[in-house]
Amino acid sequence: MKNLKKSFLFFIALLCSSFHQGQEKIDSLRLYSELVLHPNKGDDLISSYNFFKRVYIKSLNDDDKSETIYALWHIASAEFKMGFYNESEESSIKALELCDKMDDSEYLRDLKKGIYNHLGILYRRKKLTDEAIEFYRKTFELVRNKKDSITVFNNIANTYLDNRLYSKAKVILEGSLSQLNIEYDTILRALVLDNLGIVKSEINKEEGLNELKESLVLRKAKKNFSEVYLSYYNLSNFYRKNFELEKSKEYALKSLEIANGLNSVAYKQKTLGLLVELSDNEHVRLYKKINDSIIKAHEISSNKFAFLKYNTVKQEQETEHEKKQKQLFQFIGSLILLISFGGYFFYRERNKKKIVENVIQTEGRISKTVHDVIANDLYQIMSKIQLKDSATDEVLDDLDAVYLKARNISRDNYVIDEEMSFSEILNDMFESYQTNKVSIASQVNTFDWSGVSIHKRNMLYRVLKELLTNMAKYSEATLVTIVFKQKGKKVEVLYKDNGVGCLLTKRNGLVNAENRIKSVDGKIIFESEPGIGFITKIII
Repeated sequence: MKNLKKSFLFFIALLCSSFHQGQEKIDSLRLYSELVLHPNKGDDLISSYNFFKRVYIKSLNDDDKSETIYALWHIASAEFKMGFYNESEESSIKALELCDKMDDSEYLRDLKKGIYNHLGILYRRKKLTDEAIEFYRKTFELVRNKKDSITVFNNIANTYLDNRLYSKAKVILEGSLSQLNIEYDTILRALVLDNLGIVKSEINKEEGLNELKESLVLRKAKKNFSEVYLSYYNLSNFYRKNFELEKSKEYALKSLEIANGLNSVAYKQKTLGLLVELSDNEHVRLYKKINDSIIKAHEISSNKFAFLKYNTVKQEQETEHEKKQKQLFQFIGSLILLISFGGYFFYRERNKKKIVENVIQTEGRISKTVHDVIANDLYQIMSKIQLKDSATDEVLDDLDAVYLKARNISRDNYVIDEEMSFSEILNDMFESYQTNKVSIASQVNTFDWSGVSIHKRNMLYRVLKELLTNMAKYSEATLVTIVFKQKGKKVEVLYKDNGVGCLLTKRNGLVNAENRIKSVDGKIIFESEPGIGFITKIII
C-alpha cells in the first residue's frame, strides 16, 4: 500500500512537471515570436534568432515538421530585419519545401500565409516586383479575415508605390483606412497611415505630413520601436523632398539612434545613406549613388537562385505525380469506357435534343427581349416624329437611348469564337469596370487559354461579367483580384473583392452563375459575410 502511494505521488509529480515544461515552451515561443515581430532592444533580434535556431535543430531531430516550419519562418523574419536578405530567402524556401511534404490543414495554411507574405516583402525590398506580386497573390488566396486582407492590400499598395503608380496605391490605402477605426488595430492603422502619407507626398510634395505624424504618435504609444524607426525615416525623407534640410536631418538622427539601439545593420545602412544624401559634399553623394547601383545590380544577379531551384524541384515533383495519376486515370478510363459504351448512343441522342431545345429557348428569349425593348421604343419615337411640334434633338436623344439598349443586349449575349483572343476580351471587360475608385488586378495576359473549350470560355466570360456587375452595383469595393490557375486539365479562377460583403442568398445573379458553370460540368463556390468582402472560386 505504501509503495502504491509512492508510485501514485511520483506519477502526479511527473504529470505536473510535463505540463509545466509544455506551458513553458509555449510561453517561450510566444515571447520570442513577439520579439521578432516587434524588437525593442539591440539584442532582441539576435536572441530570438538563436532561440529559433535551437528550436529548428531540435524539431529536425524529433521529425516535427510543423515546428520546423514555424522556426524557419521566424528565422527568416529575423534575418530579414538584420539585413541578411539572401539568407532570409533561403530559410523561407526551406520552409516552403517542408510545407509541400505535409497534408493540408488550417494550421499549415496559416504558416504558408505568413511565409508567402514574408517573401512578398523580401522580393519587394530586392526590387523584384513580379515575384513580390506573385507571393502577395498567394497570400491573398489564404486570407480569411479583414485584418489579414488589409495587410495584403497594404503590401500591394507599396508595390504600386515602388512602380510610381501612386493613384492606384492611394485608392487601396484609403479604402483600407476606411475599414479601420482607431480601436480596431493601432499598429495596422499606423502602418496604413504611414504608407498613405508617403503616397500623398509623392502625388503632391506638400501633402501627407498629417498622416505621417499621426502614424508616429500611434507607434510611440505602442512603444513599437522598429516601427517608430520607419516613421522617423519617412518624416526625414518628407522634409528632404520639401528642402527643409534641418528638419530632415533632425529626424534622420532620431532614426539612426533607434537603429543603433536595435543594432540593426539594415536600419543603420538605410539611415546613413539618407544622411549622406543630406551632406554638402558632392563627391560623397556621388559615391553613394554609384555604390547603390552596384549593390542593386549584385542583388538582382544573385537573389533568384533559391526560388528558381525551389520552383524547378516542385515542377519535377508535380510532373511525376501527374504521370502516375495519368496512368491510373487511363486504366480507370478504359474500364469505364467498356462499361458505358452501350449507353453512349442513347445519351448522345437525348443530349442532342436537349441542346437544340436550349438553343431555341435562348434565341426566343433574346428575340422577345429585342421585341419588347427595341420595338416599343421605336414605335414611341415614330409617334413623336409624326407630331409637327416634335423637336429634332429630342428625337435624336431617344434614338441614341435605343442604340445603347441594343448595344447592351448585344454585349450580354456576346458570343466568343476561336478566332478571338480571350485574354484581350477579358482585359477589355476588366477595364470597363475599372474606375478611379476601383482597381482590378489580374494576370490574365500570362494565362494560356488554348486548352480551354469555346463553351467554357463563353460561360466564364458571362459569369465574371455578372460578378463584376454585382461588385459595381452593391459592394463598394476598391480592389478586385482575379487569379487564373491551371490545375491539370481544369482551370481554377479565384475572384476576390474587398467590398462590404453580404449574407449569401439565391439572388444577385448567383443562380445564373451557378447554372452557367454547371452547364459546362464546372463547380462554383461563393463565400461572403458582411464586412469581409466577396470571394468566388470557379473550377471548369
